[in-house]
Formats: sequence, structure tokens, C-alpha cells
Amino acid sequence: MNLIIGIVIGTFGISTAYFACATFKHGLCDMGKMFNLLVLIGSLVTGIYLCIHAVELAIASLADGAWLGVAGTLLVWFSTQHVITMFRELFAKEVTPTKLEADH
Repeated sequence: MNLIIGIVIGTFGISTAYFACATFKHGLCDMGKMFNLLVLIGSLVTGIYLCIHAVELAIASLADGAWLGVAGTLLVWFSTQHVITMFRELFAKEVTPTKLEADH
């Protein structure tokens, strides 16, 4: 039950921040990107819980606990990286290309 509560709280907090930033910066929020963000938040929280349970499982079976810890760690790193990338893309500055004049 704690996993579901963590996913709900994490999803609400980060998605609210993303929605507010997207609305402030662009005037609207892309729902496709918002859905991707929600999936990433769910996988981030799941990865954290995998790491927590890996420590508990390592007491009974070291190999199983180690593999669960590796999977949880990779899931956390992957999800965090993509969430940060999504927020960076949201605040990326638009640069207009300059035209170079040719010398004649």
C-alpha cells in the first residue's frame, strides 16, 4: 500500500509542478509529454521501492537481493535522467539562427 501512496503523491507533486511550469512558459501543456512524465514518475517511485526491498531480501538471499538492487538502481537513474531532461526541454531558450552574409 505504501508504494501506491508514494506513486500518487509523487505523481501529483511533480506533475503539478510540470503543468504550472509549462503553462507559465508556453501558455499550454502538452498532454503527450505529461503522460510520459506520469509514467516516469511511477517508474521512479517503483525503482526506489525495489532498492528498499532489495536490502530486506538480501538477508534471505544475497544473489536475489543484489539483482533486485541493480534493477531498482537502474530504474531510478533512468527515470531521474529523463525527468530532468523533460524539465530542461521545458525551459530551453529558443535561438534564432543568424544568416551569414557571403563576401563578394
